[in-house]
Amino acid sequence: MKNTIKLSALTLFYIFFLVTIIQAQIRDNAGLQGDAGAVSGFFDTVNPINYPAGAGGWWHLLDVRHSNPANNYAMQFAGSFFDQNLYFRKTNNNAGQPWLKVVTESEGKVVLNHLTTTGDGNVLNQGNANDFAGNLLIRANTGGRFEDKGAQIEFVIPGNTDGSNPWGQGRIITVAGNGSNSNATGKMILGTRRMFNKYGSGMQWFYGDDIVIDGIGNIGMGTLTPREKLSVNGNIRAKEIKVESTSWPDYVFEEGYNIGTLKGLEIYIKTNKHLPDMPSAKEVERNGIAVSEMLKLQQKKIEELTLHLIEKDKQLSTQGGQVTKLEAKLIQQDKILQEILKKLK
Repeated sequence: MKNTIKLSALTLFYIFFLVTIIQAQIRDNAGLQGDAGAVSGFFDTVNPINYPAGAGGWWHLLDVRHSNPANNYAMQFAGSFFDQNLYFRKTNNNAGQPWLKVVTESEGKVVLNHLTTTGDGNVLNQGNANDFAGNLLIRANTGGRFEDKGAQIEFVIPGNTDGSNPWGQGRIITVAGNGSNSNATGKMILGTRRMFNKYGSGMQWFYGDDIVIDGIGNIGMGTLTPREKLSVNGNIRAKEIKVESTSWPDYVFEEGYNIGTLKGLEIYIKTNKHLPDMPSAKEVERNGIAVSEMLKLQQKKIEELTLHLIEKDKQLSTQGGQVTKLEAKLIQQDKILQEILKKLK
């Protein structure tokens, strides 16, 4: 794997200065030791040995040797005659020392065809046969971890935008798996804070875990263990929330729907301390409420109450008519009684 570095303008100037004053010689083996005939100078070859991986055909080599020919310490630059790539290494007494690819710029752009940097627990790797070519991966350097193991962030270069290819859009994927069973289920945690926390007799760092996406796609805000597609441990403010629902309770108004009696409702309330079909206070405290389901239940109770009111209105209207008839009858009887009293006088 080729690693990539950046060189200062002064370093590059030094390289090109040496090239102008040193006449090219022929040397095929860039790993040749001093006492085997390697000297400082500028060389070319058509049969490169110990050059950068894939080298073939005509290649340049700029070799700056150690003063002691008995060792194999050198600073070397190499490149093909036919492209603009440049490679660098310090042999460190090792003929097969890996080469680093030098980052170059053209028209204000830096193009990295293959980038790997290793350090304390981190590997940055762009595109290889195991990584779906074109991806950008940031991995934990824990010894040969791949997609089924380890921690990594993967950015898949967009290929299409219609959603037909799941690897054809830009995305960030974290893998924090178990190497013993190749289980890549893990969490993505996005934090915005890094703070000191008093722990025992000392101090330790902790992070503000603001957004968590678990291994099955549940999102948590303010919680590391989301139980739904979106779990929020805190307040939500919005101008409008649209809740989709099915089986809206208009069936209450269908012919034959049994709304029961108010007397039966009274008995149920006295026994259970809540309306039929509605959760109790303890259930709500334990499980919360599903907004969509609660809206349907409340709408159902409103419609049932409306039917009760209509029925009571009918009863009152009927009773009012009966009272009016009774009043008319009483008035008629009172007139008859008055006539009788007059005659008796």
